[in-house]
Amino acid sequence: MARKRNPNRDLAYELFKNSKGKLTCKAIAEQLNEKESNIKLWRREDKWINKGGAPKGNKNALGNVGQLKHGIYCDESRFRDNKFLSKYLPRSMVNVIEELKSENPLDMLWSNILIQQAKILNMQKIIHVKSKNDITKVKTKEAYGEASHTEEWEYQFAWDKENAAVTVLSKAMQTLFNMIKQYDEMVHKNWELVTEEQKLRIEVLKEKLNKDDTSGINNRVQIVDDIDD
Repeated sequence: MARKRNPNRDLAYELFKNSKGKLTCKAIAEQLNEKESNIKLWRREDKWINKGGAPKGNKNALGNVGQLKHGIYCDESRFRDNKFLSKYLPRSMVNVIEELKSENPLDMLWSNILIQQAKILNMQKIIHVKSKNDITKVKTKEAYGEASHTEEWEYQFAWDKENAAVTVLSKAMQTLFNMIKQYDEMVHKNWELVTEEQKLRIEVLKEKLNKDDTSGINNRVQIVDDIDD
């Protein structure tokens, strides 16, 4: 017996069509009390974009899968199908690609911003230098002979580790700021099309980073200035 069609499937498309393609899958799912994954699946399988939910040529790059970076339109038929991907990629990666197809570029960039910020915060714990006596000893080579045993060790002193930490952190922060700048530009370029959530979250993040940036730099300098005697 054929599986009964979920009535929310048609309602989801109507919401998408009435919003002229502006409603995200998440917003539709919340309105219908439906799983977001189902909305993404229906959107892809029913080809909402091709059915006219979002007008062709619409610069709604931030709300549909038929748009790529900078609002450039790309026909869904240009994507490789699952059969091709499955031949060369692990199933888990194919699943991820399928999920990403229904994500819009702005939300994808936002996810990467959050990931980068999380990495920077986690990095602080890993690269923290406790004091000038914080020395790391690493065995780099070990060899055995008939009557001998040799070892080579590498010593990482506090100032070496601190210098490396500042360099790595600076590069990571610069990458984060570049991503935020790109997000900000995409939002303002498509101001009438983005959601309020997409507008507000970048302002909140920039305000937080402006507060943390100076204190973060000072904290790293403090590690050097206030080390134990």
